[in-house]
Amino acid sequence: MSRSTLKLRLMKRILILSLPALIVVLYSCSGGHSDLDRNALKGQVKSVKQMECEATHVDGKWVMGENCSRNYRVTNFNQDGNFSSILTLNDRQDTLGITKMRYAEGEMVEETFYQNVSVNPAQSKFVEVSKTIMERVSADQVNFERWEKEVLRFEGAIYFDSKGRVEKQVEVINGRETMVYYVYEKGHLVENYQEELEGGNRIATQLYENIDFDEHGNWTSRLVYVGEDKIAPRVVISRTLEYY
Repeated sequence: MSRSTLKLRLMKRILILSLPALIVVLYSCSGGHSDLDRNALKGQVKSVKQMECEATHVDGKWVMGENCSRNYRVTNFNQDGNFSSILTLNDRQDTLGITKMRYAEGEMVEETFYQNVSVNPAQSKFVEVSKTIMERVSADQVNFERWEKEVLRFEGAIYFDSKGRVEKQVEVINGRETMVYYVYEKGHLVENYQEELEGGNRIATQLYENIDFDEHGNWTSRLVYVGEDKIAPRVVISRTLEYY
């Protein structure tokens, strides 16, 4: 695939799931939709704090257990409803990493991740770790390349549905092609799964169930199931939303 590209954002992997091949993306593109719309966020959201814990069954309900990630993510939006930055922090609220976006003519064309390499918690020293370059090639397709310094790590394409949501994503890593599909119900992501393009074998699946919502109708608690059966969730994702 050529250097053509327009935006991919690799969300932090669900911490306990250990499904390295199954990636959930944040994305940005034009076409009349804001990033809030494309991520099914209602109202003038300013930031979303997200943390993940192992699921525990208590009094007939799945809740967050004590085994939680030490790190959490804060996604910030500007007043136009588009991404402005993403912060990764630890439980001491030290900033471990920052993702910054660059836009051109309303399109996100570059996303750069900076890691804090300082060993002193009172100081910060951020260095560039990776960069994703993006280019729109049609109304429903964006190509991307992921670079680490001068090394091209992988490339691919993201395909969008009529509502601007990610419908599928092809990834080419070391010559191996896989496709990740996204399934929605009532505007919410309910499933994503990955297939090898050669042979069409499904190699990973995650199912999602939103169980709590705030006064704006945005989910604040989500169960994540590994595999194709919703028997017992592996992780509970908790979100705290701040509004303008």
